[in-house]
Amino acid sequence: MVRLVKYNSEPAFSNLFNRFFEGELGNLGHRPATNIKESEEGFALDILVPGYKKEQINIEIDERILSISAKQDESKEDEEAWLKEFSIEAFNRSFRLPKNIDIESIKAEQVDGILHINIPKLKEEQKIKKLIEIA
Repeated sequence: MVRLVKYNSEPAFSNLFNRFFEGELGNLGHRPATNIKESEEGFALDILVPGYKKEQINIEIDERILSISAKQDESKEDEEAWLKEFSIEAFNRSFRLPKNIDIESIKAEQVDGILHINIPKLKEEQKIKKLIEIA
């Protein structure tokens, strides 16, 4: 699992160090490249998923953990190829979301092999405004 925002001062060593302590070394399979941007309005995740149809991708949130997974069944035509230099593998990526996000407004779309996930932040008024009933 990866934190949504991460600081990395020493790319080679720090990345290996972080992966070890975050429990990712046991799962060194296919991990699609991901870009994360933060703005005042929210977070934007762009995940490289070429070859996957949107029906093959699953996105879910459970206890502030955003999980993106996909699985593609290989066709028998690919097995008969005499030269096979690429394959599309299953993957699973997880990100811990901060507390100040608006889960109900998360949107995702897939365009040209890139999965775009927009995660808006809660507005200040929403975080502090609540009607409390007296029992």
